[in-house]
Amino acid sequence: MTSGSGYIDLHVHSNHSDGLKSVEEIVCSAAERGLRALSLTDHDVTTGLAEAFESGARHGVEIVPGIEISSYCDGLETHLLGYFIDPLNPALTEFSNNFRRFRTERAREILHKLTQQGIDIPFELLQLRAGHSSIGRPHIADLLVEEGVVFSFQEAFNKFLAEHRPAYVPKIKVNADEAIALIHAAGGLAVVAHPAVGVTDAVIHRLIACGLDGLETLHPKHQPYHIQHYQELAAKTGLVESGGSDCHGARQGELMLGCMMVPYHFLEKLKSRLASRTVSVSRTG
Repeated sequence: MTSGSGYIDLHVHSNHSDGLKSVEEIVCSAAERGLRALSLTDHDVTTGLAEAFESGARHGVEIVPGIEISSYCDGLETHLLGYFIDPLNPALTEFSNNFRRFRTERAREILHKLTQQGIDIPFELLQLRAGHSSIGRPHIADLLVEEGVVFSFQEAFNKFLAEHRPAYVPKIKVNADEAIALIHAAGGLAVVAHPAVGVTDAVIHRLIACGLDGLETLHPKHQPYHIQHYQELAAKTGLVESGGSDCHGARQGELMLGCMMVPYHFLEKLKSRLASRTVSVSRTG
């Protein structure tokens, strides 16, 4: 395969956060689909990356170490993808551990609110359902379906778990500029995930001033006019492009892994950006 050819997926979630598939299953599927590279970007944790590297080496898939940090900017939820991060970076590790503790406390509070609605789900059952992954609302939604409280995963959110619903508990709020600084401190690049999902151009420009590196232009929720807009914005502002399926498994239909046909040259440009940032940091340091 020639340099720059082939396809990649730079936005994938495993069961270390809110995905359904194990890391091994994801990497194996990536190899079967002919993907050259994959970035595991679990929400706020890096616990699956060691397994991803091992599995990638076995299956011949290049692994880009990643994370997706749930942050806020000007009151808007703004998810940031961190690429090429060092999963052993002390600040990132501390953030990840704190976030896992918060999610556990949040889950307990959600279960308490469900109890007030006459729905009793023991925390131990939720722990069993989540396994080694970071406990989240999707695990609770799955249990509500399994216990016959609702008919579907989406109904669980619509009726109980979504914002303004009876069992909703707010997320921890991390400032986007702090998230960018954390990603950079861990040696990575910071990229706005799925900007068409509630992120304004004004927020993007504000984050550029904070050192933002790129935009996820290719995403399943981006219509063709979104893609064109963000590609033009990236070109105008000097940001690099990224793209991926945002695959969480096959809870609702077919596994979306690799569905966006992201070209490998996206990854080459991200690597060039990383090299430029590394040189810049070394000179200023």
